[in-house]
Amino acid sequence: MQGKRFISWMLGIVILAGTGWSFWSKKQQEKANQTQSKPAESTVAAKPVAPQVKAQHASLSEEKVEVLELNLTVNQRFPMIKTVEQTLSQASSSGITHSKSKLELILALTVEEIKDDGRKRFKVLYTGVKYSHDIAGERVHYDSNRPSGPVPPDVQAYQRLVKNGFSFWIGPDNKIVELVGFDDFLKRCLQNTPPEQRETVLAKISESSGDDGIANFIDDSIGLLPYNIDEHHKGGAIRVGETWTKIRRLTQPIPMVLKTEYTLRELDEKTAIINVAGDIAASKISSPLNQNGKNVQLYIRGGKSFGSCLIDRKTGLPLKSQIERFLETTVKLANGREFEQQKQIVTTIRAFPHQESRPLGPAAN
Repeated sequence: MQGKRFISWMLGIVILAGTGWSFWSKKQQEKANQTQSKPAESTVAAKPVAPQVKAQHASLSEEKVEVLELNLTVNQRFPMIKTVEQTLSQASSSGITHSKSKLELILALTVEEIKDDGRKRFKVLYTGVKYSHDIAGERVHYDSNRPSGPVPPDVQAYQRLVKNGFSFWIGPDNKIVELVGFDDFLKRCLQNTPPEQRETVLAKISESSGDDGIANFIDDSIGLLPYNIDEHHKGGAIRVGETWTKIRRLTQPIPMVLKTEYTLRELDEKTAIINVAGDIAASKISSPLNQNGKNVQLYIRGGKSFGSCLIDRKTGLPLKSQIERFLETTVKLANGREFEQQKQIVTTIRAFPHQESRPLGPAAN
């Protein structure tokens, strides 16, 4: 229940802060009213007092309308790093155990085509992978730039991502529309993979790079822009302080429904900061999962997500996006035994939109 306590603690801080602010504002208003109602003392040759001017806060409708959208050209190339860190906590007879994993994908995103109707096609090419985990005392580490010895089965899914890729289309609402060349991408990833391991490898590839994997990548970066999400945001029109909501359904690796609220917190000529806060609805996986040869049922009791994204206004791409998700789940074994788990997923995306490729010197390898 650590996730609930953490969330309750954070909510308590916010509520106390809000209550304190309301109390302070009320006292200040009472003090101001008392000052205004108090009769002025008579003085000799008193100078005329200038009329008091009341400060008024500008309403949201009076804020300047800005535009947040993708500003890209064909053949533009952007290096990116996506990192996913997961921590699974589970109560046992010996106490609470923690399992951790970290996946770092180094990739390049290239604009291949832009249609008049707002659709854009991107090519993603993976240039490096780092993976590590510590699960039940088993430690695994892999770096595609420093391979050493035989690759563990858990890492084979990521080994063939390097120098491999595919394309995808996004619509004018910055949502993924279609994957292009993904089947060929999978075939290259499965080269030399034993038949008994293909199902596991496919599941991991789909989780990181399939429809949901790319949709996760898009939603945590360019997909959070308000471009054409409803009739109030045509062309990415937005004001500081304004909020918009998106609902998304995931199927991999765990089916869930996410309702996320985005708020434009800050904006200047170069960058924009968007705050992220969301709820993960309770759900149940209808078909049994297979873990280490055992069938289990997984129930999602609920969850929360929050984070922020720093947008480069020149391109509309994220300079840095960090989203944290907390899930509370119940696992039911085939023998009827149940136990609770808490899962934390931290996804970080960093882009380098202004980095130009330069020719290497003769000493470069």
